[in-house]
Amino acid sequence: MTIHRMNTCPCIPRPALSRAIVALLLLPLVPACDRPYDGPPVTGYDSAGVRIVEAHVPVWTDSTAWRLDPEPVLDLHALGPTEAFTFFRIRGMRRLGDGTLAVVTAGTGEIRLFSEPGDHIASVGGQGEGPDEFGSLQGIELVGDSIFALDSDGDIAVFGPVPNPTHLRTMSLDYVRLWSLHSLDDGTLVVQTVTSEPPPAATGIVRTPRALLRLNLDGELVDSIATIVGPEEYTDNVSFSGTPLFPKSSIVASRNGRIYYGSADLMEVRELGPDGELLRVLRIPDYPLELSEELVEAERQARLGSVPAMLREAIQSLPTPATRPAYRDMLVDPTGAIWLRPHEGITEGGTPLDWQVIDADGTWLGGVTVPTNVRIWDIGIDEVLGSWIDEQGQQHPLVFRLRRGGVGGNG
Repeated sequence: MTIHRMNTCPCIPRPALSRAIVALLLLPLVPACDRPYDGPPVTGYDSAGVRIVEAHVPVWTDSTAWRLDPEPVLDLHALGPTEAFTFFRIRGMRRLGDGTLAVVTAGTGEIRLFSEPGDHIASVGGQGEGPDEFGSLQGIELVGDSIFALDSDGDIAVFGPVPNPTHLRTMSLDYVRLWSLHSLDDGTLVVQTVTSEPPPAATGIVRTPRALLRLNLDGELVDSIATIVGPEEYTDNVSFSGTPLFPKSSIVASRNGRIYYGSADLMEVRELGPDGELLRVLRIPDYPLELSEELVEAERQARLGSVPAMLREAIQSLPTPATRPAYRDMLVDPTGAIWLRPHEGITEGGTPLDWQVIDADGTWLGGVTVPTNVRIWDIGIDEVLGSWIDEQGQQHPLVFRLRRGGVGGNG
């Protein structure tokens, strides 16, 4: 299967840039691997009882690098024309312990389950206001043989056991909104929600704090474990509030009983224990994030082309950022390796992305090339789960074979 270019945001027209200009604008996305550095690839030190690990250069070679096969081993949409294989607004994919593949399709409010070969086993959920239905299904988390599904109103519906789950219960939480749901493998969950602190009154770029809360599996609050910054927003504190150019977002992930958090200001990830204690800081200190004036202006012009005339002045007044977000997404695989997705501006799509990988010990391994416009949802030992939208707008849940090399991998 050839994966073609898709328009990931049809409402925003891409500017007609020549190939030469596009190549120049994309240069900041490429790590400066040839910078002069003759020290060890990884150094570490302790600061206030916290281990700081700094990775200076990627260590993969051609023979040790991890790679995705260019063609998927499974494309669920291609297996049949029936409704079960037609997907709308995919919001997640997970591999369950028995091999069952779960696909979250928010357009229908369903969690669809498939066997390893791709046979449709069952579907749960649906759109509506019932206890087993969703207003806007946001994603899922796995806890043993149960599926915890997050709705936009903050409710968490529980289905199990797989492979033929039924609705077990729904936890209604008294929070304004939950942005993410994570399992800690010890019978507790971590959710990200707003704090009681009101938004700052200052104008310009603001990041309203969010809270990380620990819950038991019945939805009861165990502890408030950390406060983190939220995504960047721009406001004039009078009439306009919106997304700035090259906005930074806070990313939270979990794996093996640990919480991973980053604000995307730097190529840095913080590892927290279940109680919120900061255990380690992993960073790539010299990773290039500078933005050229030409790229920022191209981004502004692309934004101007998609907004009503009444908002054009506000877009023109957006601040010019000096740096891009260090990453846009973060996933942690079963080995503890951290995968970071580079941030793409509106004008930068249509090319493969190199997700940067930091091993569990803090070593910067290098980049794994992901096919153009494939959204990655989960990473296993030998597979990567993702989705792609074809030129007809059809969504394809995909399984790619992951081949790990000798460094930081399983050979």
